[in-house]
Amino acid sequence: MISVLMTSYNAQDYIADAVKSILAQTEPDFECVIIDDGSTDDTIRIVKQFHDPRIRLIEAGRIGLARALNLGVCESRGEFIARHDADDLSHPRRFEVQKAAMRRFPDYSAVVSPLFAFHAEDVPHWPAFELETARTSLSDVRKKLMLFNPVVHTSLFVRGEAMLKIRGYDESRASQLDWDLYVRLYENGLKLGALEVPVAAKRIHARQFFERGARLRYVLDGVVLQNRAIRALGGGFSYRVLLPLWFSYRMLPHKVRMWVKRSYFSRRPDAQE
Repeated sequence: MISVLMTSYNAQDYIADAVKSILAQTEPDFECVIIDDGSTDDTIRIVKQFHDPRIRLIEAGRIGLARALNLGVCESRGEFIARHDADDLSHPRRFEVQKAAMRRFPDYSAVVSPLFAFHAEDVPHWPAFELETARTSLSDVRKKLMLFNPVVHTSLFVRGEAMLKIRGYDESRASQLDWDLYVRLYENGLKLGALEVPVAAKRIHARQFFERGARLRYVLDGVVLQNRAIRALGGGFSYRVLLPLWFSYRMLPHKVRMWVKRSYFSRRPDAQE
């Protein structure tokens, strides 16, 4: 079984679409565990309107993202855990493809996909792909992790035993929990592979967490994490010289970064800030 892990906090604008994209999966053997992190809007009411026994809503109160994620990991009963943000969408064949890839490549502990991003209220138009090709090709993301976070959290599909081995998410972190998680997979001798085709869609909008937080602190934390990834994954001087470049980009004004994201993602659905 697949356990879909979704956390929500004041996600009333998008969570219905997110849940619908899960219920539309061609792979029916899943549960959807939604941990609500103290929403004060209509998020809970919207989730309760879905009368499907595969959906489990846990009203956790305001405990923070990392604790909410770990609560979801503990509540998950599946062999695999599929992460899904409350404002994003999944391709109808996402779970089918990712589960088949994990069966074919048992040496990988997690699989992600290139991202097809869409802006705010747009509707993603999924690119066509051959199902067999999608299932049978994975590439190691180790090198990319030393440059930036190449993985969009929504596309993560990980073995439950791997999450237990690395003890889930680091609750001492206030941001970039996903990048830290991927680095710790490698630090524990595990591997993360990327599909060649996009099966998750990231919604780019101004209300995302990292856009609302303290920008400088977020950027500095990213530089420290990137440097740690370089050190842990065997990168050298050629990787470290790029740190100032990434710092400069991350400090660009919000509107400029949003424009870059929209332009870049529309051409290259394989990267994240």
